[in-house]
Amino acid sequence: MKKISIILFFLGLSLIIGGAAWIGADSIFKSVFSIGFGNLLILCAWQLLIIVVLSWAWHTICPALGVIRLFWARNLREAGATCLPFSQIGGIVLGVRAVCFKGYRYIKNPADLSTAQGISSNIVDITTETLGQVVFIIIGITTLLVGGYHTQLQDIHMFGTQINLKWFIIFGVLLLICGLVPFIWTQRQGNLFFRKIVNSLSSNIAQQWSGKIVSSADALQEALDQIWAHPKRVAISCLVHLAGWIGSGIGTWMCYHFLGADISLLEAITIEALVCVVLSIGFLVPANMGIQEGAYVIIGAIFGIDPSLSFGLSILRRARDLIIGIPVLLLWQLGEIRYLRKNPEKEAKLEITPN
Repeated sequence: MKKISIILFFLGLSLIIGGAAWIGADSIFKSVFSIGFGNLLILCAWQLLIIVVLSWAWHTICPALGVIRLFWARNLREAGATCLPFSQIGGIVLGVRAVCFKGYRYIKNPADLSTAQGISSNIVDITTETLGQVVFIIIGITTLLVGGYHTQLQDIHMFGTQINLKWFIIFGVLLLICGLVPFIWTQRQGNLFFRKIVNSLSSNIAQQWSGKIVSSADALQEALDQIWAHPKRVAISCLVHLAGWIGSGIGTWMCYHFLGADISLLEAITIEALVCVVLSIGFLVPANMGIQEGAYVIIGAIFGIDPSLSFGLSILRRARDLIIGIPVLLLWQLGEIRYLRKNPEKEAKLEITPN
């Protein structure tokens, strides 16, 4: 799987290089550097504000976890996903570690925090975020239809060919929904399914191992059930995540504005929603390498935006993620080293155990 990820990464990198050559590297770099370091810091500050909103959405489903702890966990989860592209769900693992970590100097530890709770809170938070994303995409598609841009979906010319995005977007939405439904079902009924698998393989698994696996699954399912037992909290979390997605659309509008593009706030939100569809299809490509750039360029063309500006926006988005993500990863490593030095008998293990 890692070999496939590496191949896809370099294919995406080739697309970026080819796209830059086709659009004109000079015009892209000119637009990127024209934004100024001050405006780039404004984009970073806006992203951190969005992460505060997303942390509050996470806190809504798990009130026992403090917002500051979840703000750090969310930053670490994002940094793992954007700065460690080959780590395979590394962002989620780092998010679990950040939630369960008890070596923070200034963050209070919950009395009975277990790894099962850390994993379940990450899983449900990702679920509510995706549900909010689906609503955000529906808003974007509705705006596209009402605004009369839908006819242009079938008449986009790139690389000398005509591109029809209509069925591509429909496929992306269906793929997102089809992936979300079994993901939610697994959280609600997955333990029964998992038990059947373990029982069917019990003859080939040592008794102590099969018992430990079932016990871990029970602990995780219990933690998931505790969260889903409060549907009102889950619904509020979805709404807060929706606000976060709208905030990301505002961030796109700010970036286009800094680059000099003439675009309305509603159009920028629509672009961000449609880009989400494309990125959900290309989720296997590490860091969405090449997919993100192509999505902004092609979808931006619907609204008459110069390809160099849309390409530049994608580059600035990556720069923003690195400016935030790299310090977060360094601070995480320093925190882990400090904790292990003070507690040499403890190791950074993730064991799913009941309270």
